[in-house]
Amino acid sequence: MSLRTAEQQAERLFEKFGNGSVPIDVDEVAARLGVPVVYDDLGTEDVSGLLVSNEDGACIFIQKGDHPNRQRFSVAHEIAHFVLGHQKEAGEHVHVDRGHFISWRDPRSAAGVDPKEMEANRFAAVLLMPASLVKEKVSTMVLGPLLDQHVRKLAQEFEVSEQAMTIRLTKLGLL
Repeated sequence: MSLRTAEQQAERLFEKFGNGSVPIDVDEVAARLGVPVVYDDLGTEDVSGLLVSNEDGACIFIQKGDHPNRQRFSVAHEIAHFVLGHQKEAGEHVHVDRGHFISWRDPRSAAGVDPKEMEANRFAAVLLMPASLVKEKVSTMVLGPLLDQHVRKLAQEFEVSEQAMTIRLTKLGLL
């Protein structure tokens, strides 16, 4: 798989479930995909979310103590693993019980070294901050260069962290 394919999959999912507006309801997207989302104490601060799957289906678990924006990104990230089929590929999974695999979102996910994690992060960014809507919002708010207050306002509108919005704006060549 490639980053571009991950982006295209996220764009398709947004078109299907996003109603053309932000913020997208990632819990609703997961539900419509048949993947329940459970918010619970995952037992460690290092894990923000995980996807548990077997041949019967999948479930996303999210760290209930995380900031709501972090939770949204984690849900989108785990949706990415599900949609992109990462849980079905060979690779690093924790075997919990016969036929059950876990893919988790932890500090390594954000490090940018694992191709599956990079794909899931890109997918999550595109799902939460679709290029067309980010560009549309930017064009209506400022004529000159984007300033910190613009990034802050966009992050609030899309319900993502300022860091995530900064990265997305940079990738889109808007910052």
